[in-house]
Amino acid sequence: MTETTIGIGGAAESTDMVLNIGPQHPSTHGVLRLRIVLDGERVQHAEPVIGYMHRGAEKLFEARDYRQIIMLANRHDWLSAFSNELGVVMAVERMLGMEVPERAVWTRTLLAELNRVLNHLMFLGSYPLELGGITPVFHAFREREELQAVME
Repeated sequence: MTETTIGIGGAAESTDMVLNIGPQHPSTHGVLRLRIVLDGERVQHAEPVIGYMHRGAEKLFEARDYRQIIMLANRHDWLSAFSNELGVVMAVERMLGMEVPERAVWTRTLLAELNRVLNHLMFLGSYPLELGGITPVFHAFREREELQAVME
C-alpha cells in the first residue's frame, strides 16, 4: 500500500490518502488527533493519536515553590481546578508527614464533590449543543453559577 499525505502532492488518484484530523485546541471537549487513511471516500484505517494534553507541568513544578505549584495545578483543567489543586496539596502533605484536621478532610470532600457536580452540569449543558439543542446549556449554567457561589 502506498500512502499520499494531503498537502504534499502526488498521485492521489492511484494511492491511498492520509488525512490528519486534529489535534483540536486543549480547551475543546476532547483533545484527539486522528490519522485517517482514505481510499476515495471510504475510510480504510483510523489511528487515534492521544496525549496532547501534556504541557510540561512536571518541569515547571521543578523550578517553583509550593505556592506557585498550586496555582499551576489548578489551571490544568479549567473544569476541575479544585480537584487538581487538592491532588498537589495532598501529595505535599503526605511527603511532609502532615496530619490534617478532620474538618479539613470533610470540607475537601464536600468541595471535590461539588466540583464533580459542576463537571457533570457542564457535560449535560454542552452535549446537547452537539445535537443542535441550545436550551439545556442555559439551565445547566444557571445551576453551575449557584454552585460556584457556594464553592466561593
